[in-house]
Amino acid sequence: MSQHNTLRGPSLETAAGHQKRSKLLLVDDHPLLRLGVRTLLSKDSKLQVVAECEDARSTLAYLRTESLDAIILDITLQGGSDGLELIKSVMSEHPKMHILVLSAHDENLYAMRALAAGALGYLMKGIAPETLRAAVHNILAGQVVVSKHLEKSLVQCAIGGGTRPAAASPLSDRELEILLRIGRGQSSCEIASFLGIALKTVETHRANMRRKLFLKTGAELLRYAVAWSHAEEHTNSGKPRNYAQASLP
Repeated sequence: MSQHNTLRGPSLETAAGHQKRSKLLLVDDHPLLRLGVRTLLSKDSKLQVVAECEDARSTLAYLRTESLDAIILDITLQGGSDGLELIKSVMSEHPKMHILVLSAHDENLYAMRALAAGALGYLMKGIAPETLRAAVHNILAGQVVVSKHLEKSLVQCAIGGGTRPAAASPLSDRELEILLRIGRGQSSCEIASFLGIALKTVETHRANMRRKLFLKTGAELLRYAVAWSHAEEHTNSGKPRNYAQASLP
């Protein structure tokens, strides 16, 4: 069930300087992770987490009733919600929103997609606490934040010396979402129903994926999808790589 929690906390004004805190929304399907991030950011006198959501529907519903300064969200959310699509929806309705993605998903594949969708930053969940605080302040200032690892890769690509892209990088965001669902055992009918699109549209996406990935048959696509989904779940459940520094001043 979609839900959000509105949190009670310190006044938005400090006792000394009467300075308003920036209001933040946490969007993640793991309560323990939300607690950790909220506890960390509550130590900053300029930041306040005012609510938490676990899926796309509750996030959009909350944003339609409350004003915020920034959102910190994950790529995979409760009920199979897709964080990339959520970013696009948020930016469509709130084009000035500041969004930071905090995820365990491979930044080499997802970071540029998130930035293209409208996010200002993408960091892995293994970052140091002080890096997260600094990143939030930077996106609030309109600055782009990525890890040193990704920043180096982007520079290398810009000058023509980049490394080989991830195997699924030719896929669109929607195709990537469908690929992951195929790998999790969902049929085309189930995918169409969940995403609210026509069955024919799903089949068209499948055909396009086979073409882009140089796969000849549906069976080859299924095997590829299962392997890809397994790798993603392993990355998301295991200990993420620790990029302790981000592109911060």
